[in-house]
This record gives sequence, C-alpha cells and structure tokens, in this order.
Amino acid sequence: MVRLTAMSAVTGFEDAMADSLLALLPGSTRDRAGNVVLSRGSGEPVRVALCPMDEVGYVVGAVTPEGYLTLRRVGSTAVGPLYDQFLEGQRVTVFGRRGAVPGMVGVRSTHLTRGRPAGDDAPFALDHAYVDVGATSPGGVTTLGIEVLAPVTRAKAPQRYGAGGRLLAAPWAAQRAACAALLSAARGTTPAGGTAVVVFTARRHFNQDGAAFALWERADATAGQIVLLGNGAGEALGSGPVTTADSLNAGRSRRGVQLWSLPARFARTPVETVLLSDVRQLEYRLASWLGGAR
Repeated sequence: MVRLTAMSAVTGFEDAMADSLLALLPGSTRDRAGNVVLSRGSGEPVRVALCPMDEVGYVVGAVTPEGYLTLRRVGSTAVGPLYDQFLEGQRVTVFGRRGAVPGMVGVRSTHLTRGRPAGDDAPFALDHAYVDVGATSPGGVTTLGIEVLAPVTRAKAPQRYGAGGRLLAAPWAAQRAACAALLSAARGTTPAGGTAVVVFTARRHFNQDGAAFALWERADATAGQIVLLGNGAGEALGSGPVTTADSLNAGRSRRGVQLWSLPARFARTPVETVLLSDVRQLEYRLASWLGGAR
C-alpha cells in the first residue's frame, strides 16, 4: 500500500504506474486507453471493478530565462483553491526524459517584503509558482532532461502514524489505498463462477476517460455488477467502505455503477489520511465480491 501511495501519476501520464501494476499483477495487460486490465474466469455474471491510477497534478508550462519552471495544473476534478497553495515552499518532483529531478517551489523573499503592511499581498496562486531545479538557464533545464509539458508532482513521502501506525497519510491516500486493496484482492481471488474483471484506469481526472473505454469494451458487464472505487468519502474513519449509486459514460450511453469509497480525513491535502483497518475491510469486501459473493 505504501508503495502505491508513494507513486506519482499525473492525469495523462500514467505509464510508469501502469508498468508497475503490470509487473505486480501477472496475467494483466494494457489496453488501448492505457488501462491495466486483468480478467479471470468465464461466463456470466460479469463483474467489473475499476480503480483510477491518476492524480490531479501539474506540467511544466514554460522555462524562464533564469532557468525556473512555471506550472500548469492538469486534471478537471475540482480540488479547491488550497490545493495549489499547499505547493508554496514545498519540494516537488519533475519527471523528465532522463528520470526524476527534484525541485523546490519558491517563496516570497522575507528580506524584500520586510516592513510592508501586512495583508497587501494576495494569497499564493499557481501563477506565482516558480520551480527551482538547480538550473540557471533554459539550456541547464534541457541538460536535466526537462521539457515543457513534463509532469510535476509534490514529492511523495507517505507517513504511518497514530497508535501502532494505524493511519496512513499521503497525497491522494484514499484513492491509492483503494487501488492497493483492489490489487491485493485481485492477486488472491479466483471467481467461483462467472467472470471477474479488474481495471486500473487512466485519466480519471479527465472525465473518467479510461473507465469509459473499459466499460465500452466490457459491454457484457452484468447490470448492477460494476464497482468504481472512489476518492474518499467524508464519513468518519473506522466506518468502513461507503457505498453510493453513481453512473459513468460508456461510449454513447451511461452505465450504472456502485461507488465504493474509503473514508478520508483531510481530503485533497498533502496529508490526506486513511485508516488501515478501513482499507483491509475494502480488500476483504472486494475479494468476496470478485469471488462471486453478492
């Protein structure tokens, strides 16, 4: 679980995470939409469980003459104004052609602003973000393998805390923990009857594009037998997975789905937190459901 929460997969740039999942899930394949798919069993009913790989993140928007990077957000999911403000003064990772490059988002100079009346400055916004990767010119940025549109995420350092380490905090912790539960359930479950399909989807934060393709491909999915793992519900930690009804585009139609969400504290923050016992409950529930239980 910690391994998945430490991974980065900006919407539209899920290939590295997909490669890891392909290695962790023998028999799985990558479809034309970039989803990782595993199918076991045959016949009806056809059960489909989907979990999104991606996260709302950033790409390099431009390189300044001084070698700093500007950012543009990627992903259409609403995350609130604080999501970008959490970047100020924080470490980030830029994924260039030559691998991951560490960087730091700058802050206002306390020396140059000393003595100015408090409250004059607007809150930090993405347009104010300048990333220092140690370069002093555009040529230095190119030498690092960084180009415009290279994906950028907050540096990940998942933390276990609480009594016995029962809590896990990380950006997008609920979504990644749900995928870890699905991965574990898929690795250990063989359907007693029918077909079980597990899909780790691309571009969840671009109108559920990957999930829509997967459901279009699996038009034979039995009605009421599609589960989408959500990004974290507002219920109290310890209440277990929460089930709600939802629907998804699947080509030219919409398909009804069950949305199973993990309760999350501090959602959409760098310390989004899940309770490990909730994650285990979700894993057991998925294993039972994929195995044929109603």
